[in-house]
Amino acid sequence: MKSSLLFIAMYLLLSCGNNNTNATGNSLDTIAKLNTENQVTNTDTTINFEESAAGSLPKDWVAPTGKWMVVTEENNKVLKQGAANSGSTFNICVNDKIVYQDLQLQVKLKAVGGKEDQGGGLVWRYLDKNNYYIVRANPLEKNVVLYKVENGKRKDLPLVGKGRTYGMDAPMQTAKWHTLKVNIQENMFTVLFDGKELFKVKDDTFKEGGLVGVWTKADAQTNFDELTIQSLK
Repeated sequence: MKSSLLFIAMYLLLSCGNNNTNATGNSLDTIAKLNTENQVTNTDTTINFEESAAGSLPKDWVAPTGKWMVVTEENNKVLKQGAANSGSTFNICVNDKIVYQDLQLQVKLKAVGGKEDQGGGLVWRYLDKNNYYIVRANPLEKNVVLYKVENGKRKDLPLVGKGRTYGMDAPMQTAKWHTLKVNIQENMFTVLFDGKELFKVKDDTFKEGGLVGVWTKADAQTNFDELTIQSLK
């Protein structure tokens, strides 16, 4: 009964938007994906891409935007976003078999290119390419910011605590591996960078479970590895 109510609620939400397509031109019917028999929920896992073929997307991953593929770096396989897009292009890659609501989500990332933008981050409660949460680290701006993308429009969210802003120092460096983590518990999101807690954000826009993945913007070319997912339920 609960899954049926979730299906109806997500259908009403998504039916108000556009008919989105993935990189192959097929309909990205996220509602169907969230209700497949093969979905994995509330199972702790780490994805390191070692079993994936270089030059292609990992199994069970989809990339509605960007140029994503597994590459070999120093005898280690990682997931890379290699497109040099521009402006407000959001490069997204999500695992379409992993569905979570409350979780700890962590990834290692390394900025390897980009003049307009660099770095990247994590995606959670992803419904489609126009509706999800994102936290990203940027070595050009030396900060970490949490956004929601709703109906294709990105908006940064206010921090919990009087007078707090996104001006805190987060010294991400280009060509160096860093760790980005978010604890997602109902409507509270706690962000950590290289093991240090930075801030908390509270938001009620997307309350139900969704897909998880990684994200970059514009020409930010970034490597990702060791995506760790731990259920909080």
